[in-house]
Amino acid sequence: MSENRAIWIPVSVSDGMFSSEYAISLETIGGTLVSFYADKSLVRKEGESNFLKVTHINSYPSQHKQRVLLPSETFETSSRWVDLKEEKLESV
Repeated sequence: MSENRAIWIPVSVSDGMFSSEYAISLETIGGTLVSFYADKSLVRKEGESNFLKVTHINSYPSQHKQRVLLPSETFETSSRWVDLKEEKLESV
């Protein structure tokens, strides 16, 4: 089922190379940590937690995963596509 829409995913953030960005890291469904840079305007802080705005692409209910499109390519995979556990997603 395809339902392209904006959603928020939990991420870890640290200072980026520029003052307008964060260095982002997150864990994929396979347990791989990936990292990339994203504009600060795409990150929402709630208490001690940080959430990144991404585009939801597909749901795979039988595999309990969701495919999302990140705002930039990860350093590890050179891709903007990642699969996440479905419970990690929150609609915008």
